[in-house]
Amino acid sequence: MKTNASFVRLSASDLEHLLMTLERALEVQTRAQFFLWAQGALQGFIAHESLWCAHGDIERMQLRVECFSNGVPNERVEAQVTGRSDGLLPRLVDDWIRGGRIPRLLSSEGGDQVGRRQLISDLKNCGFDHVAVHGVREMQGSYGSFFVFAGMDHLPNERDAYLLELLMPHMHLALHRMRMREAAGSAVQAAPVTLLSKREIQVLHWVKNGKTNMEIGQILGISPPTVKNHLQKVMRKLNVNNRAQAVGKCATLRLMAHSDLN
Repeated sequence: MKTNASFVRLSASDLEHLLMTLERALEVQTRAQFFLWAQGALQGFIAHESLWCAHGDIERMQLRVECFSNGVPNERVEAQVTGRSDGLLPRLVDDWIRGGRIPRLLSSEGGDQVGRRQLISDLKNCGFDHVAVHGVREMQGSYGSFFVFAGMDHLPNERDAYLLELLMPHMHLALHRMRMREAAGSAVQAAPVTLLSKREIQVLHWVKNGKTNMEIGQILGISPPTVKNHLQKVMRKLNVNNRAQAVGKCATLRLMAHSDLN
C-alpha cells in the first residue's frame, strides 16, 4: 500500500503527542531508555504486543534481532520469527523490499493479500493477527534497520502507515545510538545494574525457569513468604504487574548477570 498523507489528518492532540514522542526519541541512548520509549510514547501511537527490531545488512539478510516486549517471548514464537532461512522476520523484510520499501500492513482479516497468504497465516499461528512493518530505505551495508510491530490491537490502516513513515528515521537513529553505546562497552555501566539486588536476581532467575515460590525457597534456602516479598519488590522496581512481565523486562534490560546467580 502506498502511503498517501492527503488522506490522513492528525488532530491537535496527535500533533502534540507526536512532538513529545520525537523529543523523547532524541533522549534514547541505552537499552533501558529504548525499552521505556517503545513501551511508552511509541506505544501510544502504534499499540502493539511486541516490537521486533532487526539491524544490520538488510539486503544480504545479515541481521541481528532485538525484541522489546512487556511479556516473555515464547521460545517457539521467537524461533519462528528469527529463523535465518525461513523465519518470519526475513520473509517480512523480503516482502517489504519487493513491495517498494514502504510501510507494509498485514492482517488475517483481509486486505492486500496477493502472494502473502502463507506469510499472513504463519503470523496468525504465532498469535499475530495484525502486523505493521517498515524499515529505513536509504541505509546501505551494515547500518540498516527494520521494525515489526506485532500483535497490534486493531486492523492496521493508512494512519498507521503514515505514522510509520514519520517515526521511522527517529526509530532507526534511537536503535543505532543504543547499538553504538553497547558496542563501545559503555551501555554496561549505563544500564541500571544495581536496580535489583543479587537475591532478587536469583529469585527472578528461578521464576524464569518455571519454579514456584516453594521450589525457589527450597533452592535458595529461604521461606516462600520471603520469596514472595522479593518478587513484590522486583515488580515495584520494574513497574510491572506480574511475574511474566518482570522476567521479560529484566531480560530486555539485561539485569541478570551470571555472576549474580551463584
